Amino acid sequence: MRTGPKLLGLCLMVVGLLLGSAGWYFNQSSGNSSYSGGNNISSNSGGNMSSEAVDPPVSVPSQEENTLLSRLGLFLEGADVEHFVPPPPPGLSRIAKKQAIRNASWIYPKLEDSASSVSCDYRFITSNEFRNFSPEALAANPRLRESGKLNRTPVYIVTFKDVKVKDGLHGQQPPKLAPPGNGLLSEANIVVDALTGVTLLSYSFR
Repeated sequence: MRTGPKLLGLCLMVVGLLLGSAGWYFNQSSGNSSYSGGNNISSNSGGNMSSEAVDPPVSVPSQEENTLLSRLGLFLEGADVEHFVPPPPPGLSRIAKKQAIRNASWIYPKLEDSASSVSCDYRFITSNEFRNFSPEALAANPRLRESGKLNRTPVYIVTFKDVKVKDGLHGQQPPKLAPPGNGLLSEANIVVDALTGVTLLSYSFR
C-alpha cells in the first residue's frame, strides 16, 4: 500500500527535473543567439549598421550644376549613363579614383597645398566647344584623338575646396589663386581622363 504513493512521488520528482532542465536549455539558447547577434552588429562598425546593409547614394550632377556649367560649354552626366557609352579602346581601362587624385595633386600642387579638402567623382563629360587638348592627352586616348572633342568621355572630377580662384574654363592651365576678394570662387575642379590618368582641363564655377 505504501509503494504506490512513493512511486507516484518519485515520478513527480522526475517530471519536475525534466521540465526544469528543458526550461534552462531554452533560456540559454535564446540568450546565446541574442548575444551573438549583438557581436555581429558591433563588429561591423562600432555598433552601427553594416555598410553592406545600405547602398551608398549614386552621385549624379544636379540640374543647377549643369546650368552653371553650360555657360562654360560643359555638360556632366553621372555613371548611370555608362551603358550608353562604347567600351574603352583596346588596352585602356578605368583607373582608380586615388590615382586621379594623385595625378591632379601632382600637376597642380598649389591647389593641393591651399585646399581644405579634396573630393573626386566619376562623371561623363561632353563639350562641343573645348578642343584645346594637350599632346599628351591626345596621344594617350585614341578615341579623344580621333574625335577631337569631349563626347561622354569618362573622367574624374577632382575638386579642391576652399581655394580662392577666378571663375571660368582654364583649359590645361590651373586656375589662378588669388587673395580673397569680390568675384572669387572657392572651388577648383580638375578634369582627369578616367582611362589614361592625364589631366584634360580645369574649371571653376562656384
